[in-house]
Amino acid sequence: MVKVADIMITDVYTVKRTDTVRSVLEQFAEHGIGGMPVVDDDKRLIGYISDGDIMRQIGKHLNRSLNYFTMAAEYYSGIGLNSGAGMDAEYDELQENMKRVVQMNVLDVGVKRVLTVREQDDIVAVADLLSRRKIKKVPVEKDGHLMGIVSRGDVVRAVVKTFLAINP
Repeated sequence: MVKVADIMITDVYTVKRTDTVRSVLEQFAEHGIGGMPVVDDDKRLIGYISDGDIMRQIGKHLNRSLNYFTMAAEYYSGIGLNSGAGMDAEYDELQENMKRVVQMNVLDVGVKRVLTVREQDDIVAVADLLSRRKIKKVPVEKDGHLMGIVSRGDVVRAVVKTFLAINP
């Protein structure tokens, strides 16, 4: 039986409770990730912030005809950047929301009640949790301390590795 300890990543990028969303986004870009545990100085897990949490916060209170994710993509691709001040109120509002959100504290945007798994948990249970909750990854904790993280990709790789081993 494959356990979480067999497939989890132990070198996990984290943020502190005092970090801003800007520092989170910088780490997302630098490391090519979309979520990170929030830990205290003793590496105790106190929250989790994801790109989805940030996008939802940016989209809050927007008066929009497009969804905020599409608007953000259009803004990034240059469509919204070329709208003059007052020319396109939706993009101006999106930019203002983005400026506000990047200054926010991670715990004001991310979640404080984090789903976790343990090293000895079976990956079948983890796969079920990830699927039912529609989440991409889950922190692994022991006695309240972050030990690692396991993602859907980790589960898929373990399944594929087993499949390839028995089907050469």
